[in-house]
Order: sequence, then structure tokens, then C-alpha cells
Amino acid sequence: MLTLTPTAVLEKQPDSGPEVFAVIGGKKVFLPAEAKYVMQDRRGLWYYSTRKPRPKEGDWTPNKTSIACRNEAGYVRALKTDTERQWLETCQRTVRMISGEAGSRRPADD
Repeated sequence: MLTLTPTAVLEKQPDSGPEVFAVIGGKKVFLPAEAKYVMQDRRGLWYYSTRKPRPKEGDWTPNKTSIACRNEAGYVRALKTDTERQWLETCQRTVRMISGEAGSRRPADD
């Protein structure tokens, strides 16, 4: 039996480490610290990668990880949204924030 492990969390900030997120479908999606880019494929599924992806043979390069989240019913599913833009225009950089003293936040250095 195949078991999916969540790779992202919706709307809930992680407890420790840098805050790495992207806004997908109007929701804040918190990602692992190594995620630098997010992109959508032709089917509407979302992925993240550690390096800038390039298109290859009608899709993004194979060095990507699917974004899987726990839904309202508690099941882990791949993050899928309607395709509003062409898939080549969906690649975006993640936002990286770190917490400082007295609850302040600032952008993280790459």
C-alpha cells in the first residue's frame, strides 16, 4: 500500500526554523526549508524544487517534489488547483522569513 507523507502545511505556521511559504490559490502554504521555487504542471498539481526549474518535454524538469497536504477530512492529498494561467507562467520563488528578537520578523538571507 502506498503511503503519502505531507510535504507542506496549509495556513499553520511551523513551530521552529525559518518560515518558508508560497501563496497558492489564495492560501498560505508552508513548505520545507529547502524549497526555493514552486510551480504548477498542466494538470493543476503543485510542486516545489530546490533549484530553478526549466521546462523539458512539455513539463518541468524531473527534479521536483509534489506538494502534499492534509485536507479537511484528514487525508493526505496532492495540492491541486484550477489552472488559471499557462503552466509556464506559474513558477514563483518562495518567501523566506526568520523570527528575531521580541517577535520581529525579517526576510531570510539565501
